[in-house]
Amino acid sequence: MKKIISLALITGVISSTGFAGGPGTTAAQFLKIDPSARPAGMGGAYSAVVNNSDAVFYNPAGIAGIKEREISGTYMSYFQSVNYGNIAGVIPNGDISSFGIGINYLGVSDIPKRSADDVDDPDGTLEPESTFGSMDTAINLVYAAKNPFPKVLDGLDAGVNLKTVYLTIVDESAFSSMLDLGGLYPVNDKLSVALNIQNVGMGVKFKSKSDPLPLNIKAGAAYMPIEALTVAVDINEYILDETLYASVGAEYRIMDMIAFRTGYKYGYDTDNLGSLVGLSGGFGVKAGRFGLDYAMAPFGELGNTHRISFGAKF
Repeated sequence: MKKIISLALITGVISSTGFAGGPGTTAAQFLKIDPSARPAGMGGAYSAVVNNSDAVFYNPAGIAGIKEREISGTYMSYFQSVNYGNIAGVIPNGDISSFGIGINYLGVSDIPKRSADDVDDPDGTLEPESTFGSMDTAINLVYAAKNPFPKVLDGLDAGVNLKTVYLTIVDESAFSSMLDLGGLYPVNDKLSVALNIQNVGMGVKFKSKSDPLPLNIKAGAAYMPIEALTVAVDINEYILDETLYASVGAEYRIMDMIAFRTGYKYGYDTDNLGSLVGLSGGFGVKAGRFGLDYAMAPFGELGNTHRISFGAKF
């Protein structure tokens, strides 16, 4: 019973009024989850920061400026037995372009399966008939070019992400393909702005029912008042969900070896999840070509989420 309640609450946390005016009526809601520890520690304000392989998930244009091959992975302890993770990699093509790939997933196992007769057991104390699982997976194939339109806007980097999602529950499955289109523009040495249109596609169909994708327009800015400090903001407008999330975050680096981060994401249901929901914090450490990041975000009655990310350059 707890797993069913947790799964329902997760959908509520990462969705709001949807395409048909109700919560969670767009598909592939797991695409709204902040994938990695560094961005999550900054409240998700990352679309204009993107200077590592996390850009695969946040803004495909961000990998254009990566100059060395990178690989990274994240594991998140979510609510109850819900697990989330990802892996990403970037291969630069000189100073011209870069290629990236990323896989992220959300899985739930051992969900009790009950029949209509269980209405007489509202507390779920009887043994279930059996158990089942659910798995959502996205594969991201990214290409980004360095300054591809100099006559239109000199200095603008652009990227595209061809994303395929595969959703399974019990013995049913569905899939869909979509595009992310992103741009990253350095206004000057201290300020960068970004725009990313995410999840442009036809929707996901289970059997005869089709649900639209969580179409999102993401806009962001990152400012470095001093070399060691980055302050960032992101706005996510989920068009069909009619939901807006506003994020603000900061990262302070010490000798490029240790980083401390904090952030806040506005848009969660604070009435039911508590006043601390949306707040996040974390840190990162670097040793040569290797890096480790951690982030924690409280979600009230649902508990706390913990992300650990590992990255390497080679």
